[in-house]
Amino acid sequence: MDKELLSSGLDRLSIPYDDDMLKKFSSFVGELMLFNPALKLVGDKDPDEIVIRHILDCAAAYHVFSQETKAGDAVADLGSGAGFPGIVISILMPDRRFVLLERMRRRAQFLQGVILRTGVVNAAVDERDLRMLKETFDAVTCRAFHPIFSIAEDIVRILPPDAPLILYKGQRGNAESELSVLEGEGYRFEKRLVDIRVPYLDESRTIAVLRNMARGV
Repeated sequence: MDKELLSSGLDRLSIPYDDDMLKKFSSFVGELMLFNPALKLVGDKDPDEIVIRHILDCAAAYHVFSQETKAGDAVADLGSGAGFPGIVISILMPDRRFVLLERMRRRAQFLQGVILRTGVVNAAVDERDLRMLKETFDAVTCRAFHPIFSIAEDIVRILPPDAPLILYKGQRGNAESELSVLEGEGYRFEKRLVDIRVPYLDESRTIAVLRNMARGV
């Protein structure tokens, strides 16, 4: 992994980091490169592309997490898969706790290995389906998971009313369309849409933050 590429990207995003974090990211990318051929974790095979399209893409929401969560909060990453965004944000925010929800055993085992080899101590893997969760969390996030309207009932169950749901989305129009469908399903919520720029990537990104989601209110 090109550490200069990552560090310059984090600098552009005004995200604080140290050498230990860069080492953790380097180990993470190494694990991705090693297991990707067998597990099909990401479509990109070049480590620089992984840094830009996945690590920096996830990191770009750092300031949203800073605003919407606080130290000690437990954050659930639904369908963590390759560890995006859970592993990335857990490295950058060691004062939060992350639960990486991944029902596929081989990917859950991959995430366990990443946590072990990177030395990330504030993340844990939960090998269950979202429908099986009964715990509640201080915040929930997901990236490249199901459309929000298809999992809304389960999210309402695990997320207290005023806790944030932080969704990684592509173009703002797509995010608005998805939320429109959610409203059409009878859900009401408070929303905040945040446009973010990913260094070295000429594609638009939107983070949708929802609170107080409930049906029929």
